[in-house]
Amino acid sequence: MKKIISIFCIAAMAILSSCVRKGDLDLDPVPDIAFEYTCNGLTLTFTSVVPNTTDVKWEIVGQTEGSGDTFTYTFPKPGTYWIKMSGKYNGREQVVAGKILVAKPSPVKLDDDSFDDWNEVNYEDFKFVGNDGISYGKFDYDADYVYFFVAMDTTIPGCTPDGAIMNMRLDTDDLTGTGMSTKGLGCDWYLEGNFWKADDPWADWYDCVSGDTVYADGMPIEMGTLKQEGDMVYFEFALSRKIYGITGSSMGIFFKFYTEDWEDAFGMMFGDGTEKTKTTYHFALDKS
Repeated sequence: MKKIISIFCIAAMAILSSCVRKGDLDLDPVPDIAFEYTCNGLTLTFTSVVPNTTDVKWEIVGQTEGSGDTFTYTFPKPGTYWIKMSGKYNGREQVVAGKILVAKPSPVKLDDDSFDDWNEVNYEDFKFVGNDGISYGKFDYDADYVYFFVAMDTTIPGCTPDGAIMNMRLDTDDLTGTGMSTKGLGCDWYLEGNFWKADDPWADWYDCVSGDTVYADGMPIEMGTLKQEGDMVYFEFALSRKIYGITGSSMGIFFKFYTEDWEDAFGMMFGDGTEKTKTTYHFALDKS
């Protein structure tokens, strides 16, 4: 169960003429009422969060209606939906509304000390392989996170579990015209680091939305299971869609690994089918 705080407001729209006089603009006040919701796959539960809000009603536009301080609904399929909440506060009826993203559920769990859940992620376009011929991984997502599983070969000189460095470039809106132009992406976030090692992990994130690389302090990486078996290191991690702005129906990605001396180790290759040939890939976030 994951929790997302959502507060929305509606303001009336006005058409402006070339001459605006006092009284021409009649904007509704910002509502006092608000709601939050939790998601469990396609099932979302909405809750009124402002005390003393009464007569609460809900409308999922084009889908259903409900009433009460808490309202639960299972959506028929992933997509973007409009949710509207109305209620009385201080004797006045108010309305808040906005769009919510309902995504497919993911089988991935970061707290189960296992990678078995990744066996259920079988989309061919969610798999990638290293051009070293050994390393590989998978990708998945839900409404809250984008998940990564990586199997890293450590036989490459300098590509040790504690010394290897990941370089990741994310085009979170999948628009080449925004962000830093690199590898066929409009890169919005740029990562360098070794954040999976048990002792003294590090990660440097750079915000590239402006086209420049600006150091971004405190950007979270949600770590899951980490294991080493023979020459292979396996780890999983997740990035918050809300924090990194991954809100659309697709995203672009490029990532590779360096040795501890910043020499090229291997890059990840992607593709739509069984053959992985692309170094930059656009992942669809629209699975049903």
